[in-house]
Amino acid sequence: MTGNGGDPAISQNGAGGLPIVWIPGHLCGPWLYAPQLAAFAAGHPTVIADTLRDDDLGAMAERLLATAPPRFVVAGLSMGGMVAMEVMARAPERVAGAVLMDTDPTAARPKECAWRSDLLAEARRTGTQAYVDRFVPKFFVHDSEIAAQLGPMVRAMALETPADVMHAQALALDTRREMLGPIEGFAAPVEVIVGEADRICPPRLHPPIVEACRDAALTVLPGVGHIATLEAAEAVNGRIAALLARVSQSDASAR
Repeated sequence: MTGNGGDPAISQNGAGGLPIVWIPGHLCGPWLYAPQLAAFAAGHPTVIADTLRDDDLGAMAERLLATAPPRFVVAGLSMGGMVAMEVMARAPERVAGAVLMDTDPTAARPKECAWRSDLLAEARRTGTQAYVDRFVPKFFVHDSEIAAQLGPMVRAMALETPADVMHAQALALDTRREMLGPIEGFAAPVEVIVGEADRICPPRLHPPIVEACRDAALTVLPGVGHIATLEAAEAVNGRIAALLARVSQSDASAR
């Protein structure tokens, strides 16, 4: 699974475990979760959510719910985590557990919207490369070695995003709603993960998510930036495995 994809991709491997729905972030595709897909696809059917057709996070969540299995674990990073929270709010009875990574439960702030508007204006003048070349380096500004290791691949993958999708996703981010109220009291297990050096969705945004949910745990990854799934794959996979174990224990207790 490479590139930014189209229709949701579904693998029937690992039919014995709960399906995991992976939601790509802004300008991202399944490649964002390559280490996680390698680790968990054998035990859990894999669904890649479609975030390429809508300019509203709620609409992305509704599209996911229309095509997802009846019950599933949802996982998302950044914009993907925001869509995951919309899914949790809209269909809590279907979400067996959630992994929310390097994300933001707040409504878009004016400064954020102005920054993105400036990038979009430049992209209209000179092409999508201008947007990507100013956006992607923020993922890795905390570590020059990580920037050299992951930056070229992430940039190349982000550049595969069509211009209309880039603009639609930017509008979805600009018009997103605050999510702490809608997910308050969410009862299924939740794992919240954030890189300590994340400059896009900093650590301070994540404890309120934990406080809003009834069974949530927070992991802050030292020295890690925004793309934790690639930068700290082993640590992220460990926390996802812990979440899946908590889901299994919760299901066993409910029987």
